[in-house]
Order: sequence, then C-alpha cells, then structure tokens
Amino acid sequence: FRFLTILKYTIVEECVMRCSFLSPRSLIIVAILVLFLTSTYTVAGAQKALISVSDPTGDDKGPGYYGYPGNNVFKPGVFDMTGFEVVDAGDKLVFKVYFKDLGGNPWNGPNGFCLQYVHIYVHTTMTGVPARLDTLGLNVVLRSDYAWHFALLLAPGWEESPVPVGQRAALYYANGTIVVQDDVFRVYADTNENAVVAEVSKSLIPDLDNIAQWSIVVAVASYDGFGPMRVRPVGVAGGEWVLNGTRYATPEQAKKIAPAIAAGIEPRVLDLAVYSPDYPEGVSAETQYKWLDSFDVENKLLATIPALTATTVTKTTTVTVTETVEKTVTSTKTTTAYKTVTTEKTVEKTVTRTTTTTETSTTTATTTVKETNWTVTGALAVLLFIIGLAIGYVARRS
Repeated sequence: FRFLTILKYTIVEECVMRCSFLSPRSLIIVAILVLFLTSTYTVAGAQKALISVSDPTGDDKGPGYYGYPGNNVFKPGVFDMTGFEVVDAGDKLVFKVYFKDLGGNPWNGPNGFCLQYVHIYVHTTMTGVPARLDTLGLNVVLRSDYAWHFALLLAPGWEESPVPVGQRAALYYANGTIVVQDDVFRVYADTNENAVVAEVSKSLIPDLDNIAQWSIVVAVASYDGFGPMRVRPVGVAGGEWVLNGTRYATPEQAKKIAPAIAAGIEPRVLDLAVYSPDYPEGVSAETQYKWLDSFDVENKLLATIPALTATTVTKTTTVTVTETVEKTVTSTKTTTAYKTVTTEKTVEKTVTRTTTTTETSTTTATTTVKETNWTVTGALAVLLFIIGLAIGYVARRS
C-alpha cells in the first residue's frame, strides 16, 4: 500500500516537472491519466468492512446432532458457515456469507450456487415500525429484541417469483413488501472465496447510520425446491434427500427430536451465526446447539434465537378462542406468542424451563478497512510511469 502510494505521487511529480516541455494536447492526456489513477485508488479504498464475524468450523449439525442427507452431492462442509461480513461499498451494502466449501453448483443455480439456502434477519434500531418474530420456513422464532425489520433470503435463483412461492432470491420487509433480486439487489456466488454474496443498494436499506447497533441472525438451511417453504426437511433417520435428525444424537437427544419431527416443530437450520451488541464476536458452537435445541415438544414451542434463559410459560385455554402463551424472562424481557386452539375445557398449566448458556467462542471480529483492486492500481501506476518517461525523452530529443 505504501509503495503504491509513493509510486503514484512520484509519477505525478515527474509529470509536473516535465509539463513545460509538453504540448497542450499532451498535457490533457497526462491529466486524464493522473485523474484516472487517482479515481481508481479512491474506489479501491472505498470498501470497508462494517461487521465481520467468524463462525466455528464443524458446527454444521444444527442443534448439535443433525447429519447431512445421504446423496453424494452433499459434500462435507457445504453447510458449514465460516464467517459473515457486512461491507460498505459506496452506494450499496454487501452481505457476504462464507462457507468451508460451496460444493460447486451441481444443479446449475442461476446465482452460481444451489445447495445452500441463506437467511439473514436484521433487527435495526428503528422503533414504532413493523417487526416480525417468525422465520420463513426454518421452524425457529426470534426473540423479541431480535425481531426483524428486513430479511434477505438468498436462494439459487430459478424462476421469476420470489421465494418461498418461487425460487428467486428476495428482500422482505416486515410490513410485507418484497423486492425480488434485480440490478439493485444482486445475489451471486464468489467461488474464489466460497461465499454467497448479496449486493443491496443503500436506497433499499433503512437505518444505515446505526449498522453497528443492528442485531443480525444468519441461518443456513439446505435448499430444496420441492421442500416445505423451499427448505429441506428433517427425518429421524434421514435419507438420500432428507436431513438426518439423529446422526450424532445421544439416546436422550434422539428421544427428544423424534416427537418434534412428528409434531413439525424441529428446527430446519444446519448452521447459525449471530452479530449484535450482545454478541459482537459471534457465538460458539455450544451456544448454537443450545439455542437450536431449545424447542419444547410438550408445549409445541419452536426453538427461540437467541434462547430465553429462564422461561415461565402460562397457558390459558377456553372454547374456540385464541390461546395466549406469555413468556416472562428473568432479564425482564417479555414476549407474547399467540396460537388458536379449539377445545371444550379450560386448562391452566405453568411450565418452567431454564437454559444456561456458556460462551466459549474463540471467534474473532474485526472492523478493519479493506483495500482492494491493488493489481489494477499497480498496473496503472507502472503504465503512467513509463508514459511519463517516454514523454520526457521525446521532449528532450526535440
């Protein structure tokens, strides 16, 4: 970087010293080249990583005991997220999700990938606007302080309609507005970095001044164009095209997940990354496992991300009414979920569930500035240096 900077200004100084020998036409050419070099340097230096979180490798087991489907197309590591970044690229934000191995593009997804289905749920600092706790097909819910204002669903890109109705990547707002990928919302695979990338125009993104205070949940599922909500389902013993829900399970875990699958409340997430002021360095594999394993079969409650740490559930049921489930958290955070139940008797039951999460993550975060395109800048610098010498030589010969 220092070498290129010094070289650039050396070339400029050389050209200025020779200006008295140049014709007006030559001066214009030199000025254009210098301006182009300076502009290239400015653009290359404009990209800056605003959020950068690494994710542990080998944690692509969902709640800690899932396995891949049996078909050979699912190579080891294709669902193993290794990091997540949000990059400021001038007029757009770039969201990058890195994998141990993208696994190629065996079914020729138009966006350059086809095995992964990446969901990015963003809670901004905005208040008094719609926010949602649900996810689109992942069978998990978000804690109230992580309720999303907008979400990116990065899919392989077939068809023209947005997922989950179609198969094209989409930007969802909590108020129901949908933006399908296009020129201002691009989705593609960076095969050199094993990354799924979304470039989003800043005109589509709210609360840009407070990105560091956002809370972001990145979830990786297996894409299935024929699955529920385009997400590959989980089976107790798995199968060629079904996730194996007990691949690494203990007897106790197998006993828990089987009825969850039967009830349709098993999490359909293989890997998870989180960034927030509470988790600026991401979360450990152990934390991910505990969060995704926090579903409650008896009460038919989905896993909560992040998990509630001490939850009291009070259920009041009456004939053909809306059942209210109130969760009171010891950290004074209270969320309310609703579901409709028809019954002919009144039942009151209190269930207490306590989850202790121990962070042992060794992941790191950085907000350093990324400089790019130095190959182009260096080449232009050398070219301009040669042009300056040639002009000087011709001028002296004259």
